[in-house]
Amino acid sequence: MARILVLEFAAIINEKVPAFFMPFTKLPPPPPVLLPETAAVNWLPCAHLTGAPAGVWRSWLKEKGSLTLRLKSHAQLSFKVRVLSEEVTRAHPEERILLGCLPQRFWVRQVFLEVDGKPWVFARSVLPLDTRGVLHSRFTQVGNKALGQVLFSDPLIRRGSFVFCAPNQLSLPSLWGRASCFYSHNLRLLVAEHFLHPMAKQLLLSGVPAI
Repeated sequence: MARILVLEFAAIINEKVPAFFMPFTKLPPPPPVLLPETAAVNWLPCAHLTGAPAGVWRSWLKEKGSLTLRLKSHAQLSFKVRVLSEEVTRAHPEERILLGCLPQRFWVRQVFLEVDGKPWVFARSVLPLDTRGVLHSRFTQVGNKALGQVLFSDPLIRRGSFVFCAPNQLSLPSLWGRASCFYSHNLRLLVAEHFLHPMAKQLLLSGVPAI
């Protein structure tokens, strides 16, 4: 009864409810996560990408090893894979071209790769559902782990050539992006990675377009 009276009194005088009573109040639900729109991305070979950055930026774009491991090497406190969506759906036309697939249904996973609580990379992975076997389940059941843990731990998986995209082709502010296909027996997997502004700010990377 005393707690109820305090809450009513605080409401009457238009003051904040004391902190020790907050557990008894109902907090609003968190806002939904808005998924980046990726349909408009125009992928190009490196030779046709005008304004592509040089120096350190170029080393990130052409990194052939595990991007996850390189991101982890810059983490002071934490590295996290934040899963935004994971569903069976259709792929974009350009994704089907890169995979060499006819229209069909795909397993699509979208994540943020976060370093010290900030999103450094937006990644989108596309796997045709005609893929079969152990690898199929390993990818679709990876959870909040990085796909790179599977891709770079299997010597039979090879990576194809990179294609690239210019900044600001997502519905969120983004920098340069890259995509490549991974191949093995009965495996075709497209992975696209878009670098984001918090990464450039933390690493003091030059040549960043305005948001």
